[in-house]
Amino acid sequence: MNLLCLKSYFAEKMSGVSNIDMMEGETEFPEDILDDDDYSEMPELTESPKKTGVSEAKDTPNEAKEEIHETSGIVGEWEDILGSGRLRKKILIEGTGDKPDKSIRVRIHLKEFLYEDGDCIKDEELEMNVGEFELVQALDLILPLMRVGETCRIESESAFCYGEQGDGDRVPGNHKLYLEVELISARDLGPIRDLPDPDRPVIGNEKRLRGNYWFNRGDYSQAIQCYRKAAEFLYDENLDDQELEAQMKLKAWDSALVTVNQVLRIEVRNEKAIFRKGKIHKALGNVKESLAMMEKVLRIYPHNRLAQVEVKELTKKLKETTLKEQRMARKMLGLPEDPPPPPPQPLITKNEQIIRATLGAIVALTIAILVREISKLF
Repeated sequence: MNLLCLKSYFAEKMSGVSNIDMMEGETEFPEDILDDDDYSEMPELTESPKKTGVSEAKDTPNEAKEEIHETSGIVGEWEDILGSGRLRKKILIEGTGDKPDKSIRVRIHLKEFLYEDGDCIKDEELEMNVGEFELVQALDLILPLMRVGETCRIESESAFCYGEQGDGDRVPGNHKLYLEVELISARDLGPIRDLPDPDRPVIGNEKRLRGNYWFNRGDYSQAIQCYRKAAEFLYDENLDDQELEAQMKLKAWDSALVTVNQVLRIEVRNEKAIFRKGKIHKALGNVKESLAMMEKVLRIYPHNRLAQVEVKELTKKLKETTLKEQRMARKMLGLPEDPPPPPPQPLITKNEQIIRATLGAIVALTIAILVREISKLF
């Protein structure tokens, strides 16, 4: 199969993707964390055909290796999709319809197998949007190469399916997976605003649930993509909250700051959002801004214990930071880093204090007696 088609498809997918404000200034994390598509784990695409052998276990190096040849979509022959042997496709039944582009809504019949000749561990018919991180990455890579009506077999490394984590008791971690996919139908949804009401909330809720699935697995980047797409189909303030939490898990602080500001524009007294904005500023090193947010939480919700703890910690940190700045300023001016201490006060012993107090009392009593005697004379 000519892999220029695949490369062209991804070039189209990635065109127009910009480094959105959410990732600006984020130096510790890859710039593509929140791009529309993240295929960073994929091997480099190649246009030249390669033959790749699938070897047996490492402890049997002398056994014969299976030769895999590039094909041109011939039924029954394996196609090496990436030129590395990590993802292969074999047509079982040829299709005659169109190939779906990104965001096309498709209905598929999906089966999963742990082994090529093993038992089926998943068998379901479902709908999804192509290239939108809804299911395993292998499907997002293979579906654009299929025609409506086609049934194919997929052999995929774990990296394009359930990865190191696996999928519960069904799929062990780092396990190769075999998929059988029938592309039943494909339809262009058109502009989301023009979708009829029954379709829009159903699709949006599906994406939200799939975002929850990725979030619970710890795949926060994919969760963010699903939550963003879900927000295009329905408005739910919880989606912003879920996206924000995923961004904070990724430590994408600038991105999280944009999201939390969106939430606060809609609900200015949102306790959780104000608190999280304070935490984001704290992570960014903005101590004053963080303290201001935590104090704002306490003004509106004075019994928030977490905010009370943060205010105490941030106040101490701000004092230390101010002291450091003062020392640096004094050093730049050629002054001692610490101002000279005030002159020591003379020490007064306890006995001296008692004597002074007694003398004071005697003087006061004497004055009182004199005033009384003088008053008698007049």
